[in-house]
Amino acid sequence: MTIIATARQLVRPGTETRLDTLMAELEQNIRRHEPGCLRFDYVHSTDRPGERLVIEEYADEAALEAHRHTAYLAEFIPQLLECLLEPPALETFRPAVDRHPLPESCFHVGVVVPDLEEAMELYSAWFGIEFAEPATFEIPYLEQGGQGGPGRMTAVFSRTAYPQYELIQADGDGITSLEHAGKVLYYGVWENDMAGRLKKLEAADIGVDAYFRPGPGETPFALITAPDLQGVRIEYVDVADRPAMDEWVNTGRYPGLSGR
Repeated sequence: MTIIATARQLVRPGTETRLDTLMAELEQNIRRHEPGCLRFDYVHSTDRPGERLVIEEYADEAALEAHRHTAYLAEFIPQLLECLLEPPALETFRPAVDRHPLPESCFHVGVVVPDLEEAMELYSAWFGIEFAEPATFEIPYLEQGGQGGPGRMTAVFSRTAYPQYELIQADGDGITSLEHAGKVLYYGVWENDMAGRLKKLEAADIGVDAYFRPGPGETPFALITAPDLQGVRIEYVDVADRPAMDEWVNTGRYPGLSGR
């Protein structure tokens, strides 16, 4: 069951700009490091000038507790209090009716394109969206067709809510070759047990077109299934990669990479 936390703020006159900057930095830290925070809204009252409200939604109690014990929140609070007339009024809300949240589904759609820059311009024009900075990933061990070795992939994600567009620069003769351009390559989903997923795919006799591994024989951090009867592939991505992927989308740059 998700948890809603609110904080009502009475802003000290003259500190509005500083407060807005502090709140923006806090939101960025939360989105980078707290996948358990499902929502963060910072709004102001149109009826009562100087009053603001923070609305946060957490996946569960553990996610809320993790947030409360972050180092950046501890640094933030004293600076926040300097901008307020009084401490924020905090409230926590839990569901009145016990119900299970719907499971997550596809979080992105992967498309191979002949020219990445051109595709970004077209998608931006068609859908009115922005893209993050493209990044090139060095894959330690990319296994395709029984053969493996170092691989490379250049891609970009749309700065949108799920499902995001992933545009992949066509390259080589494997899964991201020009042969696969012009159609959806796969639908991407998070996986919290990659080893278990491999066993499930094997038991269901579902083939795998590509494994992205740390090294030969190691559990993959991502994999792409073979197409089903409708030509649909699924990409399973280890949920451990989610914070970095979220930061890429939210900040526009993949952490630790300098782009292409």
